[in-house]
Amino acid sequence: MIHSIEKRTDTDEPSIQHYAEFKKFQTDVLHLGYILDGLTIFSWLDLLIEIVNYVHKNNIKLILLDRTGEPRILDYQPTTNDISTLKIQEHLSRICETVIVTDDWTYFYKPQSHILFFPYNLWIQSTRNISKYYVYQDTVYDTTIDKTKPLMCLNRNLQWHRIYLLSLVYDAPWLPLVDFSFILSIDEKMKTREGQAFFTYEEGAVIEKVSTPIYLDYENADCDIRVGYSNGASNVNTPVYARCAVNLITETSVDEGIVLTEKITKAILAYQIPILISNTGASQFLEDIGIDMFSDYVPWKTWYRYTNDKIRIQKIVRFVNKIMRHPDRILLTHRSFHQRLIKNKETFHSKDFARLITKQLDI
Repeated sequence: MIHSIEKRTDTDEPSIQHYAEFKKFQTDVLHLGYILDGLTIFSWLDLLIEIVNYVHKNNIKLILLDRTGEPRILDYQPTTNDISTLKIQEHLSRICETVIVTDDWTYFYKPQSHILFFPYNLWIQSTRNISKYYVYQDTVYDTTIDKTKPLMCLNRNLQWHRIYLLSLVYDAPWLPLVDFSFILSIDEKMKTREGQAFFTYEEGAVIEKVSTPIYLDYENADCDIRVGYSNGASNVNTPVYARCAVNLITETSVDEGIVLTEKITKAILAYQIPILISNTGASQFLEDIGIDMFSDYVPWKTWYRYTNDKIRIQKIVRFVNKIMRHPDRILLTHRSFHQRLIKNKETFHSKDFARLITKQLDI
């Protein structure tokens, strides 16, 4: 049984019972998730007392520290008053067996007994069964393979790398030919110290010229644009996914932790060629688990030579500028890749793929 001491009242919160489907967690498990966010040494000590009491009262055999879903660094401890996930695991392991579950793919390559790799966002989309784990869903996992527009790039939350990408492409001659959105205003972000910290004075001057928000042709300021898995937001039977051949994906993270989200999975579902702006190594990981990342067309292996995130994004933009000189050729290339795109989708939804990405939970 999966236990929790968290108060889960938001209808968008997923069930945590999916963990009971895996061999590792077929016992009495205490699940700890978002309750671990933002803890200090002092607040952690209060929570620790509550956890100890719950473990003893309910005969808990295993504590699960769930660090999936968002980019997190397990040893992150910005000040001496904060506490990292690894330190929490160390404390709790004195009470009973405690494991961290993370979608940091570096642990795919280096399995550890107390840190288990589980790419939650890949897995839940691959199951074609999001409605089983979320309160209300009408997600559709399929769309047409024949495309009519060359490229799309959707942006919402104001991560610095999305703002930086926008500053590089906002006046590109090809921008009106593609589906590009940036639906939050960057003005407020750039007024904050955090927003300013990522950019030089010269870069900030360019960003100030960019007018946001930017909507797709069927969106507007009053449109209910959902995110994540909320109420069918993971659908790919929408105009933008149905018509675009290439998906320039600005993942949630390039540097503040490692995670892949529904953004990459929707490209696979929608028969798209992905160009991925994410952590160094993301495309290689996806290729290693069986997803064709089209390295014979998208030169991502050369981009990974650059550890500087801004330089890597500049290289990606140069490639997009190059292929967008001939938008019709993108559609022809996509058509030539149809069998590979179909194979990607079949692989993604296969039982073998699910077993591969969850094998550390079934030990």
